[in-house]
Amino acid sequence: MKSRNDAGGPCEKGRTMTITTGLLIDYPAALTPLVDLFETQWADWYNAQGASARADLSERARRNGLPLGLVALADGEVAGTCALTASSGGLVTERSPWLSGLVVLPQYRRRGAGRALLDRARSEARRLGYGRLHALTESATALFERAGWSRQEAAQINGVPHAIFTVTT
Repeated sequence: MKSRNDAGGPCEKGRTMTITTGLLIDYPAALTPLVDLFETQWADWYNAQGASARADLSERARRNGLPLGLVALADGEVAGTCALTASSGGLVTERSPWLSGLVVLPQYRRRGAGRALLDRARSEARRLGYGRLHALTESATALFERAGWSRQEAAQINGVPHAIFTVTT
């Protein structure tokens, strides 16, 4: 039996799941599970190249300015994260800000956490005075389209095709 959570995703066994979002700075206990998530999701960057997931996430723990880290919680448990950043994927562009580092734990995918993060990022970009928000994605095109983002163009990052999306805040 499935029901829908507050963010619109299905829940198993008739249980309602509540998705909430917030600024990373307000959820210091989320840092360790997010470090683990980053190191798993982007192992080539954080393990092989020696970058620090903890340092990257800590830099995003702020209330204003870029980078601004966001976190999604499902019934109080870390479900995912993203950030507003000045650039994305090494692209040289005048566009800013970017929604980047969007990642959701596998058990919360297709359950509303990603959409909740997109909506919160849009709201935070508006709060910070930005009229548009951009995103670069390799695999989440359907999520961005369902959330009302407009596909602008294609880009190649390290030989991998990506799509660039934009939304009015």
